[in-house]
Amino acid sequence: MIEVLIFIFALIGTLFAWVIISARRSMAYVFCNATISAWEARLLSEVRLIELADAPRIVNIFSALDETEYRLQLAEVEKGEGADMVLIERALRENLNVRYRELISMVPKERRATVLRVLQRVDLWNLKALITMIHEKVPAERRLQELVPSPTTPRERLEMLASAKDLDELLEFLKGSEFFDVISGALGDYEERGLIALLSALDKHYYTSLWKDVLAKRAQRSILKAIVSYEIDLINIKLILRLKQESAPPEEIDKYLVRPSHELTDAMLKAMIMAEDVRSAIHMIHITTPGKVLADALPQIEVQGIPAAERALDESYLKLCRWLEFTQFFSIAPVISYICLKENEMKNLRAIIRLKADGVEPQKIKEKIVRVPKIEL
Repeated sequence: MIEVLIFIFALIGTLFAWVIISARRSMAYVFCNATISAWEARLLSEVRLIELADAPRIVNIFSALDETEYRLQLAEVEKGEGADMVLIERALRENLNVRYRELISMVPKERRATVLRVLQRVDLWNLKALITMIHEKVPAERRLQELVPSPTTPRERLEMLASAKDLDELLEFLKGSEFFDVISGALGDYEERGLIALLSALDKHYYTSLWKDVLAKRAQRSILKAIVSYEIDLINIKLILRLKQESAPPEEIDKYLVRPSHELTDAMLKAMIMAEDVRSAIHMIHITTPGKVLADALPQIEVQGIPAAERALDESYLKLCRWLEFTQFFSIAPVISYICLKENEMKNLRAIIRLKADGVEPQKIKEKIVRVPKIEL
């Protein structure tokens, strides 16, 4: 009898300790995720984006944005019909940067390194943009304007990188960073295959490293694995479709894929690479989640091309992030979801304003919008 009572009290104590530990872990996200929910409520809805696409002139778009959180960054920008698109896009990116910096300051300390690793994709974009501009011989004074303000890299560092005369000098500036070896190791392929060799090598390094970082985590590993593994599959699919369109040889396409693949097996990836056309490539993965997404979007893909496929995949990724945000609220999921949603909003706004400035008709602009799918619980 005494042994039974001891066992019962021990069990109750264990359960009580588990409840306390779980509550402490959850409470760390309460303020952060509540704030994120408030931020998300202020994101531009699909209806609002369509209204901006329908605006008769670009000045009407700026008038509408005066009522949003972009007002502060756009305050000093000329908003007439001859507005400087470089300055406008920089203002949109700065708004993104401000939000990301606020987010970093709120994230629970034990998850901050993971969030910083996710946000390091901004540095990846900047580095790829710099390499592209150096390759295309864009003057150094213009390069900084094209870069995205980074929540993880000081502006002085970006200015130094943007001033590089050529790839050799850029490498000198990158000594000691994780990207030095990546670029150095891909220079031979760059001489042989061109710009795609360097850009793909950087993507492959970043996502491979991110995946290893996720696997090294103990807490919330399942959430991070779900998000990152799906993103890696999408990166591979987009790369295959783009390079097939450019008639790249199969061995070149295979070389640039991020490994390990996840829902897409190696056999599926190889079948996509060897497929005769885009329709056949999509059929090779029709039993997978992204394959079903592409199959549903095939009519649009056949009319609009690869951008329609990429848009459908991006929307499916946003849907996954939103689903995890709703079902795993007391976790890192809302943080990752907001990063993706905010970035998507900025890209949509940039596309709408640029296309409107170029005189593109509203219906064509609406086709470029990456929509956030609704979640049904």
